[in-house]
Amino acid sequence: MNRVFKIRYGRKTVQPFKENDINNMILLCKKRRQQSEDNKDFEEKFLWDRNYMLLVLGINLAFRIEDILQLKVDNFKNGSVYTREFKTKKEQSFELHPSLVKDIENYINRNKIIEGEYLFKSRQGVNLPITRQRAWQIIKSLAEEVKVNYPIGCHSLRKYFARCYYEKTGDIIGLKEMLNHSSERVTLLYICWDNEVKNERRKSFYLGS
Repeated sequence: MNRVFKIRYGRKTVQPFKENDINNMILLCKKRRQQSEDNKDFEEKFLWDRNYMLLVLGINLAFRIEDILQLKVDNFKNGSVYTREFKTKKEQSFELHPSLVKDIENYINRNKIIEGEYLFKSRQGVNLPITRQRAWQIIKSLAEEVKVNYPIGCHSLRKYFARCYYEKTGDIIGLKEMLNHSSERVTLLYICWDNEVKNERRKSFYLGS
C-alpha cells in the first residue's frame, strides 16, 4: 500500500522525487558541507555529509528508510551490502555499483567511522542511529529548500530508485522482487505509474518512416 500524507482536504500519495530536485538536494548538501569545512566547523560538516549520504544511499539501495538507518560499517564487505529487513525480516545481499562502493568508502574514511558504528549516527547517546522522524525532518527540510512542490516523504527516495530503474530497464518483475512486493501491479502503483504517464509515453511513440 502506498504511503500517503494528510492535507487539509483529503489525502495525496507520496511521489517519487524528480531527477532535478534530487540532484539539487545533493548539490545543496555538498555545498553546505564545503562551507562548513571552510569555516572549520567540523561538527556541521559531518551533519551535512551525513545528509548527503542519506540521499545517496536512499536513491541507490532501494531500502526502506528504517533499513538505511540501521546500516553499520559491518554491513558493507567486498563491494557488497548485506542486511535483514526491519519490516519483513527477510535477508538481502547483493553487489554494489563500483561508484557507490567508492562513495560509501569515502564517507566512512572522511568521518573515521569504524566497524560496529552506524553510518548515520545521532548526536544523542553513544553510537545510536538517527530516528526515522529525524530522517524525515532532514529530507523535508532539503526538499523545501529546493522548492519541491509535490507530496513527498521518506519513501520518495526509494520510489525514485524504483521509478528510474523501471524507466531505464522495463524490468518490472525484477523490480517487484527487489522491493518485495506481492505483484507487478502493486509495484506500478508504488512508483506512481498511472494513466497520465502511460498516455504521455503513448503519445510520443511512433512506428513508421
